Amino acid sequence: MLLWTVQSMVLGMMHGMVQIMARTIALAMQKGGVGKTTTALNLGVMLAARGRRVLLVDLDPQANLTQGLGVDPAGLEYSVYEVLLNPEHGSAFATRTLSDGLDLIPASLDLAGAELELAGRVGRELLLRKALRAAQSQYDYILLDPPPSLGLFALNALAAAEMVLVPLQLHAYALRALPPLEATIALVREINPPLRIGGIVCTMADRRTNLSQQIEQQVRAQYGDLVFKTVIPFNIRLAEAPAAGASIATFAPQSAGAQAYAALATELEEQYGR
Repeated sequence: MLLWTVQSMVLGMMHGMVQIMARTIALAMQKGGVGKTTTALNLGVMLAARGRRVLLVDLDPQANLTQGLGVDPAGLEYSVYEVLLNPEHGSAFATRTLSDGLDLIPASLDLAGAELELAGRVGRELLLRKALRAAQSQYDYILLDPPPSLGLFALNALAAAEMVLVPLQLHAYALRALPPLEATIALVREINPPLRIGGIVCTMADRRTNLSQQIEQQVRAQYGDLVFKTVIPFNIRLAEAPAAGASIATFAPQSAGAQAYAALATELEEQYGR
């Protein structure tokens, strides 16, 4: 009886010492205008609204995610630029708290020149992974928003992530954009073996048209359970919200776009929540 009690105490202590590590997700698509940043922003906000601790990381020199959350990229003391230049310092010094449970590492205009500055660095593709190491135990989700082009910032995002969330616009060229991304992910697995596609999100859907419905059917037939059930509709409110520096949850909480991203957050949690 005494031995059993001691064993139980030790197991309980060990369980208490286990740290829950963040799900690190890169939103990636090697094609612009598919709703990638819109998805990163609104998914992050919706997850935080569900009580999760979320870190958004803007890796795009255009800083659309940063501006869409109401942060001026021109007035930043620290940004992801300094994080990549000094990954040994971690990322906390550049992290801004936006609301309860929602933090941001913003992008600044300086990021445009960082690729050249970092070109000669040994291990330059692993800078973000190193910088985010300490943050892994502080969040439930870390969402990375790299540029649509395959450059150093996108490579850093894929090397730091455990999975890729693919926003796929229901457009005639949609399926053509997936094989190049899959090939890129296969290459990055050489330095990040766990990396995989965690899910495909159909975006900008206009279900009033036969074309949109046909493409959605093709995507589901080809990729099966990888495709989320939730479909993000084409919604003018989703386009207007970033100009106001707000998420769709704040800008138009009753809109179809807000309802869709809330549903996506729920579905993501059901599949990948810890």
